[in-house]
Amino acid sequence: MRIWRFLAAAILVLTCCSFKLADRVLEGMPGDYMVTEQDRNYSLLLLRESSADSLLFEEVSVPAHLINKSSIDWKEWMTKGAPGHSSWIQYEIDPKTFQLLEAYSFSKKGWLYLDESGHFLSKLLSLPLVKIEQGDRKKIGPSPKDDDQDRRKVWNPPFVQEGEKIKAAAEAWKAFWPEDSSLLSSCQITLYFPPKELSTFPSWIEASNGHFSYSIKMIDSGKNMTSSLKRKLPHRPPQMFKHVQKNLGHIEIPIKASPYYKSFSLFAFDLAKPAARIGPIPFEMLDGKQKEDKILNISIDTLSSLFERNHHYKWLLVPQGTDSFIIESEDFFRFGHQTPP
Repeated sequence: MRIWRFLAAAILVLTCCSFKLADRVLEGMPGDYMVTEQDRNYSLLLLRESSADSLLFEEVSVPAHLINKSSIDWKEWMTKGAPGHSSWIQYEIDPKTFQLLEAYSFSKKGWLYLDESGHFLSKLLSLPLVKIEQGDRKKIGPSPKDDDQDRRKVWNPPFVQEGEKIKAAAEAWKAFWPEDSSLLSSCQITLYFPPKELSTFPSWIEASNGHFSYSIKMIDSGKNMTSSLKRKLPHRPPQMFKHVQKNLGHIEIPIKASPYYKSFSLFAFDLAKPAARIGPIPFEMLDGKQKEDKILNISIDTLSSLFERNHHYKWLLVPQGTDSFIIESEDFFRFGHQTPP
């Protein structure tokens, strides 16, 4: 189970007041990275870019048998194009809402469906984290008998920075996964954080419910890593549905758009005068039935002042903030006597 795939896009949970892993990531710097070991694979998670509008992560996985853990230089490995890697994915996250905006696999050369990638993420982002006090933390050695005083030392996970083992006390935080049909149902999720100056990321993650136990351990971490992948994940262009619906003095244009598109401008052109752009055309944007479905609701009165009766038109949709593409409707729209008053 690739829990870290969701953590890669994920930014977790809070403190007794309102702490989130997102707070640490936002304090981190591009180039911060960690490497985890799980399911006979190593996964490198890199914070590639950080801004007020977007966090961009890269996750690169490689079968463990292809890597000599004791001698690997992960920075050099990435510089050489991560030889032997089995998966190379970029995740884009909204740092304000922690919503996974996009996931793209460069190894498969295609987008990952957000409904699949975001299932664990959406729950993980909502889990409140509570700090585990020293007296309640995992200890080293067997429990004392009866009423004997517990003199055991608190357990801290191992911490490695650029191949060097470092003794570092960690803070422990816990959350509880809700009861559902997943393998994590009713599990306690425990995260161990090293000091901020050492790493942005948790050094150890545990999930346990008494019957099931799963751990993700950091085997290395560091800063100032550069990815050999020069490209950023491509954004999916919005789609305009073929048919224009007419409803009670309005025209409804259904579109599908990813959440990183916040707003649009709408234009049109007359097929008889294709060089003349009409607009921008005022509209109201409504939510559709699905997460990425939107409806552009346009008043017939507005179009009456812009269109000529019985002329044929096509729509042009322009995402604001980008000049890289314009979406043209596949079908044409006849404005005329069949348009409702």
